Amino acid sequence: MHARLFHSASSSLALLLAVAAFGPAHAAEKPREPASPTVEAGPDAVPAAPSDDIVVTARYKNETLQTVPIAITALSSAQIEAIGGQTSLKNLAAFTPSVSIQGFSGRNQTITIRGLGTNSGGTNDGLDQGVGLYIDGVYRPRTGTVINDLLDVDGVQVLRGPQGTLFGKNTVAGAIDVRTKLPTFAPEFASDITYGNYNYMRAQASASGGLTDTLAIRLSGLVSARDGIVYNTTQHKDWDNYENVAVKADLLWKPSNALTFRLTGDYARQTGNMGFYLSGRVLPTTLANGAAVKGFYQHAAEVGYVPIPVDPYQRQTDINGSQAIQMPSGGVTARIDATLGGHTLTSITAGRFWKWIPNWDGDQFGADVLGQATVATDQKQFSQELRLTSPSGGKLEYTAGLYYFWQKADLAQEVSFKKDAAKWYLGPNAPDALLNGLDTFSYLDPSTNSYAAYGQATWHVTPSTSVTGGLRYTYEKKAGSYNAVQVGTVAPISSLPVAYQATAAAIRAAYAPSGGAYDASRSKGTLSWLLSANQDIGDDAHAYASYSRGYKSAGINLVRKNAGINIFVEPEKVDAYEVGLKTQFLDRRVQFNTALFWTIDQNYQANLYDVSNRISYLGNAGKVRSRGVEVDLRASVARGLTLSGSGSFTDAKYVRYTNAICPFLQSYQTSCDISGQRLSGTSKWAGAVQARYEAPLNDTLVAYTAADATYRSTFFSAVNDDPFSRIKGYALVGAQLGLRAANGPWDVSIWGRNLFDKDYLLTSTVNATWGITQVGVGEPRTYGLTLRTRF
Repeated sequence: MHARLFHSASSSLALLLAVAAFGPAHAAEKPREPASPTVEAGPDAVPAAPSDDIVVTARYKNETLQTVPIAITALSSAQIEAIGGQTSLKNLAAFTPSVSIQGFSGRNQTITIRGLGTNSGGTNDGLDQGVGLYIDGVYRPRTGTVINDLLDVDGVQVLRGPQGTLFGKNTVAGAIDVRTKLPTFAPEFASDITYGNYNYMRAQASASGGLTDTLAIRLSGLVSARDGIVYNTTQHKDWDNYENVAVKADLLWKPSNALTFRLTGDYARQTGNMGFYLSGRVLPTTLANGAAVKGFYQHAAEVGYVPIPVDPYQRQTDINGSQAIQMPSGGVTARIDATLGGHTLTSITAGRFWKWIPNWDGDQFGADVLGQATVATDQKQFSQELRLTSPSGGKLEYTAGLYYFWQKADLAQEVSFKKDAAKWYLGPNAPDALLNGLDTFSYLDPSTNSYAAYGQATWHVTPSTSVTGGLRYTYEKKAGSYNAVQVGTVAPISSLPVAYQATAAAIRAAYAPSGGAYDASRSKGTLSWLLSANQDIGDDAHAYASYSRGYKSAGINLVRKNAGINIFVEPEKVDAYEVGLKTQFLDRRVQFNTALFWTIDQNYQANLYDVSNRISYLGNAGKVRSRGVEVDLRASVARGLTLSGSGSFTDAKYVRYTNAICPFLQSYQTSCDISGQRLSGTSKWAGAVQARYEAPLNDTLVAYTAADATYRSTFFSAVNDDPFSRIKGYALVGAQLGLRAANGPWDVSIWGRNLFDKDYLLTSTVNATWGITQVGVGEPRTYGLTLRTRF
């Protein structure tokens, strides 16, 4: 497998080297850089001198991080490289306060900021993300498209709080904006090659240069792979392995200083035996009211299954079916930036696709209860944004835009039953043939058409005081259809024992329903806004206060129609209040920023479950409140030594949630009131620190070292705060030691993640049907060697 990947990497490197070869023909030309806004940062992870201010483009103009009146974290490419290992949002999220990413597969990922975003119950294609994910200005509605190894990253900005009066898509929790490196007219080549334990391999290369004096190209490629870190005792293989491939072609045409055109095409694919649960713990067999329930081991004995010891930190599974997945994605983006009378007119047009192709065991352990329990997804999207930005420096600065977004997801949900299903569900006397071979598909196709007009303006009342206001109107149509088809081959009812013949048809229809086809659609318009005031307190302190109203779009329930379940889910309405202070002192070598926030979320959207009809569906949980404080610190402590740190305290709770699915110990009740309890997926305390030190050994060599630590306190993984979904807090430590050439052409380093081999969980699901919790386990200690070249 790895030999194949290394051959692919070598071929990619050879191709990129060939592209780089045209560079000398233009070496004498003056490089012509694009006029489109980018995320910029100094050469070090933290500014090493007062002049190295970090420049961000959160408001589509170049502003220093210290003056923009938004709670924002900016990670430069140097900071990202200092972390070591895979470059993914999961690895980076720990270094941004209030951001949390939960999940166990490419499809089932939930991202929250300040506790809000998508509830921790899992992914649902009928809901929009509460955290906007953007790559090069293009909204990505599915987390799977950005959760893997990212290619050619130049920087990441995390904006906290509702966004929409500036960004294309409306979001209630914040936005994560990833920018990739632009083509350059000067010849440039870069490569990174990494090898680590578990046969981890990552090779990335890019070449850039001018084809003419107005046309530049950048080609980038990445391959990465790792052997499994979980041993399958049934199939005698290492699982949780993966292979990633990504390529990107980027063309930049700059016929004049007033016009820039960028055309980007990319494709990525992930494959592996991955995305599965491990058995976390066995649930008790006595409920809170004293009632006895059948437990995991009794069920197992009745079907003749002998489980392996339940201990997720042994990293073993006895799954006896397939766990293979494929996740391809790609798209094309065309961006035009034109200067018109000092204004900048920007057009971003993009078409993309994402597929989730699973083939895995439905019960996630060694019994033959479920064969498949999957949701295959084929998602397509198109977006068009047109934006006008005024010149900087005037009394009034503004941005106005129009936005259109369309997406459709074709879903095929499959549930198939095997020989142990009847006894597991119905008791030891049920004949295997009652459910064995039963198979059903549900076909769903949720779609969105979203139209929006937005604008934001800043009035500089005085040189030190400004007021910003923004409005957005969004009109959306949600639509979709549902149909279920029974396709399995089962034993004739006449062959079953007489005692089951009368009820067999009804039992099969209950577990594998068919029919019930319908179409549904609904349109709705919403208005959101922003009002903020910014005050400069001297040259090195800036305070701001803001109030914003945001909406998370309505959802659609494509499930079997049942009484009490609404097809449509009302939009979330968020009121966010924030006060922030950004300061610099000690000759600007120390930057300290803090923000206090208070957010009210009405009609909080959640994944719910109808116990009697065995249907998962979407609903409005009620009212949520999130409040807290965030801090960001950057410091140049001494020559060559830089420090950064971030932290957050988040007090988030359900203010009103009266109809929650009950926790396991109270599962004899139809619903529970969990008002006043902590919001799921949210840690009260989270933080990260990073230190980097470098020193010249002589005129040609520079040695450096870096270390980091991240911490997250206890949180509940289930929406209803079931105690068995509690995830203990954990701290992780990483480090890097390297040597580089003083003039930059090469860099070699060793790095390690989770150096103390901490055992920790990422998520935990309480499965009363199986009698266990099913968990996702964090990665063990990893380490490797990375060689970088730049010229």
